[in-house]
Amino acid sequence: MVLKDYSALIIHDNQFSLFNTDGEILNLPLQTLIAELEQTTELLIIHKSYTYRKLKSPKTIHTDRWLDLLELAAFVFPVQSFGYTVTNFANALKIPMPLNPEADFLIIICDYLILKFKEEYNHGNKDMIAARLAALYHAQWLWAPILLSALDISLPLPAQQLQASDALRIWQRLPKWQELSPRPQPSQFPVKRQETFNRLAEILGLGAEDRAGQIDFTDVARYAFEPCVEQGKPNIVLAEAGTGTGKTSAYIAPASLWAEHNKGTVWINTYTRHLQRQIEHEFHHLYPDPATRKKKIVVRKGRENYLCLLNLDEYITLHFNKNDGNGDNIAIILLCNWAEQSNDGDLFGGDLPNWFHDLFDNRILSILAERRGECIHASCPHYQTCFVEHSIRRAQNAEIVIANHALVINHFAWSLDNASPEWESNLPSRLIFDEAHHISDAADSAFSTAFSATETSELRRWLLGNEGNNTRSKGLKKRIHDVIIGNKALEKDLEEIIDSAFILPPLNWSSHLASFHDNKNENLTNLSERFFYLIYQQIQARSSRNQIINQSYAETRQYECDLYPLLPELVALVPNLIQSFQKLLNYLLKFTRNIETKLNNEKDSLDKMSLERLETTHATLTRKAVTPLTLWLDLLTSLNKPEHSNSQPKTHVSFLKSEHKNKNITNVGLFHHWLDPTIPLMKMLAPSIQGMLFTSATLRDESNNDTEASWQAAEQRVGTEHLPVQPLRAALSCPFNYDKQARVFVVNDINIHSINEVAHAYLHLFKASKGGALGLFTAIHRLRAIYHQINESLEKDNISLFAQHIDPLSNNSLVELFKNDMHSCLFGTDAMRDGINIPGNSLRLVVFERIPWPRPDILYRERRKYFYKDKPNLYDEQIVRLRLRQAFGRLIRTQSDKGIFIILDRRTPTRVLSAFPKNVPIRRQSLQEIINQTTLFYEK
Repeated sequence: MVLKDYSALIIHDNQFSLFNTDGEILNLPLQTLIAELEQTTELLIIHKSYTYRKLKSPKTIHTDRWLDLLELAAFVFPVQSFGYTVTNFANALKIPMPLNPEADFLIIICDYLILKFKEEYNHGNKDMIAARLAALYHAQWLWAPILLSALDISLPLPAQQLQASDALRIWQRLPKWQELSPRPQPSQFPVKRQETFNRLAEILGLGAEDRAGQIDFTDVARYAFEPCVEQGKPNIVLAEAGTGTGKTSAYIAPASLWAEHNKGTVWINTYTRHLQRQIEHEFHHLYPDPATRKKKIVVRKGRENYLCLLNLDEYITLHFNKNDGNGDNIAIILLCNWAEQSNDGDLFGGDLPNWFHDLFDNRILSILAERRGECIHASCPHYQTCFVEHSIRRAQNAEIVIANHALVINHFAWSLDNASPEWESNLPSRLIFDEAHHISDAADSAFSTAFSATETSELRRWLLGNEGNNTRSKGLKKRIHDVIIGNKALEKDLEEIIDSAFILPPLNWSSHLASFHDNKNENLTNLSERFFYLIYQQIQARSSRNQIINQSYAETRQYECDLYPLLPELVALVPNLIQSFQKLLNYLLKFTRNIETKLNNEKDSLDKMSLERLETTHATLTRKAVTPLTLWLDLLTSLNKPEHSNSQPKTHVSFLKSEHKNKNITNVGLFHHWLDPTIPLMKMLAPSIQGMLFTSATLRDESNNDTEASWQAAEQRVGTEHLPVQPLRAALSCPFNYDKQARVFVVNDINIHSINEVAHAYLHLFKASKGGALGLFTAIHRLRAIYHQINESLEKDNISLFAQHIDPLSNNSLVELFKNDMHSCLFGTDAMRDGINIPGNSLRLVVFERIPWPRPDILYRERRKYFYKDKPNLYDEQIVRLRLRQAFGRLIRTQSDKGIFIILDRRTPTRVLSAFPKNVPIRRQSLQEIINQTTLFYEK
């Protein structure tokens, strides 16, 4: 036994098992345990923050000497997730476990992990392992001396060996990507029916249950992979597949066959990160070999999700103190250890275990990710080992790319803006949109224009650099000057851009606006700041103080008002602002033209790195500066027209909005949206795409029992109505027997405006189900208030309550903890409603606090008039029904699941209850009757 002087503690179903240094196993009540732990400094646990929370965070206990097995696992098996319980650990390590494990089993797990680590040391790079341990020892990691002793390593390390600092320079050891020639266009052979069924069976593996809907789905999906007969008229499939159909495997079958036979790439796109990894997991049966899977399947995300090696390099140089025992240094070393083994360097949802976000300050991950568009591409010294660049190049030759809606839209926009045979060859011709009910949201984000203080100040930072602020941004001059030096035209253009960029607001614009607002004697000399202050003034004057948009966040507020009529001061200011912005845009356009000239004249004489930097700078300038400035100028120019000619066109809406957090203004500006953002989306995709599949469990709203109308609304929602082809429609039935598996109740006797009554309902419903309950909220401040009212009472009944926005844990961690504790409950908001998959008895009750009506902002107001001019209420009800269907879909995931769905809002209109499956029993009853029914349902 390695840890002779350590006690161990496990918590299971709110029972506490303590193994003390005398070798005794004690099962203690909470207060007795706390008294015991007050005398215990060295303690072995799993998940320190969770354990401390379960002990009710007593201030008399000191956790600084607690040894967390998750940290040891993060070092020994850096890309493997071990869950949060003794059972999870035992299963992951394949260790035999007693039926009712006690705290001493943690010692067995610890010994096994150290044994595996010793095996790795004996067969691996001993010098590198010793160097990592030395770095962790200097960072005062509690496990370091234990592991050094187990390996019989003495410090300091011999001078001829690798040293602690060497362990951190991972960019010196990571593989380099190699540039490949553009991939030829794929063939266009169709996918055969029987072959598709065989592939589906291969994906599912032996022993999988037969699902008729799944087989029908895979057959229908083949149409998206038929040869296209006319440009601009792709083969479209619109498929609604109820929960449990198995649609992911069903569309993977034809997609993988088409890509394999035709030497092409299919992009599968989701709305949430969580589903991306779920889809990737579906390929494990098909491609069990990790190397084969890595070659064929690539998960693509935005740059902000990946570890940036330059950020890591600069953080280590500027902030890392090898003798500092703070948790940041430990996190950095463990991240370096992980990065060398990671499949793709994805910090958020990849192979970095979920609990890493919980054990260490999440700020570290945000600092190390590429979060602010500061990537310098070919200018970066780590460009050829960059995780993002690796991902991009792997995707170019992969058979399946698993991306998200936003990324694929940006990929097409970027490629079309940089039209060339090379870019066009990288555009996929076949797309699958899963979670297609969110496609409009992604398109809205992509095609809207935000002329705001935040966006314009970000452009200034990108052009000028940090200007003395604490940011790495080098500015345009530092990124490109050494490549253009000697070219007088480009040098002059660059200086003119820099001089003109001062018209944009600085990063500290918010404090300037607040100071001017409080003291009108001060002067806002920056023309852009003056413009945004006048917008702020118009919003303050005209928005309703008693109706805060985005009431979900108590500390976050948004105020809006219509664009017209404009304040006279704004009208007077606009011409001068147009002139200044046009001047900056002209210099940027001149600079990009001169870069094109240099590229054309010197392409053969420039070295590869300089050529790449010039090409990247040209493309990035267009995307980050020229395009937004052009859009902003268009908006400013439209403001100068007479008001009567600016009546809102049918296709767009513009409005003013300010955002606030606590007492600070976080953004203010003019926002411009398509009323139907799928119009530009389909216009962009149609010329290049030959086949698309749109699928979701909630494509249609069948409330009126009008099948044709429900399909037309679905086509409107995803945008296929804007294509000159009729999609193939398919509705695949759900395999569940809802009349036996589920119940829906609406409480008819509580006041949802009363926190006390709602808290009382949650408490007693959660007790009736004995946990396994998900509580969904439309506002975070109400979630918090009710949590604090019922948490202690639930704990007395041995029911744990986890809560988004309260527990200092990531959403993924909260879901995993909830899954693993059959008698726990979980509070959450939208992310929990749409993005979790919890089959089995862990989730058996969903309680919706109130009807999720759409947010009553200006964009909502205009869209309901646009889509349902004569009956705008239909727009509201349709949104509500689809949200309720999404929430209900969390409850029943398999044919053995049973569950109850409860709405606490007695004002629930009967017409929105058609959101639920037709054969599920729905009743309106008193709270007490529903509590009784809940108890009886689970007893049966």
